[in-house]
Amino acid sequence: MLSGVHRPGSSRQFRGLVGLACVLMALVAGMPPALALTVEPIVSAKGIKAWLVEEHSVPLIAMKFAFVGGAAQDPRGKEGLAGMVADMLTEGAGDLSAAAFKQQLSQLGARLSVSGGRDAIYGGLETLSKRFAPSAELLRLALTAPHFDAEAIDRVRAQSLTNLALAANEATTLALNRWYAEAFAGSAYGRPINGTPESVASLTRDDVKSQYARPFAKDVLKVVIVGDIDRRAAAEALDSIFGGLPETAQLTDVGSVEPRPLPAPVVIDKDFPLATAIFGLASLRGDHPDFPALQVLNHIIGSGGFDSRLMEEVRVKRGLAYSIKTSLIRDSMTSLVLGGFSTKNENMGAVLGVLRDVLAGMARDGPTPSQFENAKRYLMGSFLLDFDTSAKVASSLLRLWLDGEGTDYLLTRNQKIDRVTLSDAKRVAGEVLEIDRLIVTIVGRPKFGP
Repeated sequence: MLSGVHRPGSSRQFRGLVGLACVLMALVAGMPPALALTVEPIVSAKGIKAWLVEEHSVPLIAMKFAFVGGAAQDPRGKEGLAGMVADMLTEGAGDLSAAAFKQQLSQLGARLSVSGGRDAIYGGLETLSKRFAPSAELLRLALTAPHFDAEAIDRVRAQSLTNLALAANEATTLALNRWYAEAFAGSAYGRPINGTPESVASLTRDDVKSQYARPFAKDVLKVVIVGDIDRRAAAEALDSIFGGLPETAQLTDVGSVEPRPLPAPVVIDKDFPLATAIFGLASLRGDHPDFPALQVLNHIIGSGGFDSRLMEEVRVKRGLAYSIKTSLIRDSMTSLVLGGFSTKNENMGAVLGVLRDVLAGMARDGPTPSQFENAKRYLMGSFLLDFDTSAKVASSLLRLWLDGEGTDYLLTRNQKIDRVTLSDAKRVAGEVLEIDRLIVTIVGRPKFGP
């Protein structure tokens, strides 16, 4: 339901080989999940910091990286610029035209991607270890010597406008964009990641070149490398790829933002057969001591499983929606509990009523002992099950790093969950689930009355 949440945004991806199931195999073999990965912080000769996971059983390497400062850095009226800059990086670089660049990637069987997110520009490289050096050279060229040809900018702009036209009829995207616009009105954080038809149509080559000079620097760079590579080779690759970048980024300080409450749901009128809602509240920062308790609480309320409170009340008991789920969203600027669902227009009022009752009841009484113990057991037992390829491992570790976690998180996370008590969960429920601060945006023609 929330596929648009925390998604980096539109990107140009070059598909090749993916692999590395070492973590999942280790779990199946009965190894403790936290011991299946060893995350080593490294620093290159040129001062570039990275996390490294060596895994030599499969000849693949995945690199994921982020430059902090994404769409929130777009000048007002130029929304969508970060995404266009990211897309343009693979449209020819160095002495390679766009066609030649893509042909070389294809011949190498590598996957290279760069995309613009709300608070960072993300990228990745996946390749066979024996082809890592030439693949890494293409990434270096993309980051340090992009062409920004006028013809390519016109093509990327046209594709972005087509994507926006399609998104204009995607209910979840519309509701999510409106949620951010309402919750963070007046802030750069509330503007649409991919821009608007008007803003994208106005973007010029000078805009792209000017914006490119701002975020790509060593001081805002985080890199994760996973696969068939040792510490020395990884450090050399970091300097080879990123060593030529400026030392310091030129970013505007956006600061931290808090969502503002709305007195009533905001409706985007669309003649759709279903009404789609996004709802959310301010949350706890990831470094807050009660965040593990909130993780347990979120699973109880909105994991999306049939035993979660919202699924039980909305779908199982009443059949009002096929799915309803909540997620914890945290990045450099804000922390949220964000959820969503779709239902018949005539059922929207009923679902919102159930939603408020569930949240209010949880805030008042907290979870039951059985709900609490089941959630803790699931969260501790399932952790790392999604880490089944090198790319997923790298992406997950990068996200953890961006969220402010350390390399020991894989060892300490379950310990923190295990220490959460039922009284902790009840206290956090009362503190976070403030129903009068709930923000709801809806796309469709919902009915709220009987």
